Amino acid sequence: MVYMGNLVRSAYELKVQITADLDERLVKIAEENDKKSRWIKRDVLEEVEKMRVAIVADHTRRFQELAEPLVIRLEELEVMLRNERTEWVKAVESDRQNITALDTRVRALRRDLRRAMEKMGIESSLALDEAMSNLSAPNPASNQPAPPAAEVPPASEAQPVLPDLTQSR
Repeated sequence: MVYMGNLVRSAYELKVQITADLDERLVKIAEENDKKSRWIKRDVLEEVEKMRVAIVADHTRRFQELAEPLVIRLEELEVMLRNERTEWVKAVESDRQNITALDTRVRALRRDLRRAMEKMGIESSLALDEAMSNLSAPNPASNQPAPPAAEVPPASEAQPVLPDLTQSR
């Protein structure tokens, strides 16, 4: 019986010692796992950061590659618009000069007509009005036929009034 009691007690002590060793080793394994998981987590975060930086750099490079032709085209369009605007300003200024010249000629012709009428003894205002109406309206008594009325082309065939300056020459 004593022998059996000693065996039971030894078995119990072994069980307690094995449990303590097992708990101690489980704690060590848990600590090592925590340590390794922190290393892995840190490595993963570093890799993720590297990938993020690489993706941002790649997206920036691609965006610049896509934007470069658009920026060049935009600059070309701006230059073209500036050139067109310059051409239009020149055309408008030329038209203004032509109008001024024509206005000066009309005044000079009226003045000459008045002088000629005064020399002939015709009352200037009535004769001038008649002469101007004769110049602007066709004379039915004359042998010259009236100028033909301008034909208006259909809308599909209508030519633009102003030249198209957007096309290169």
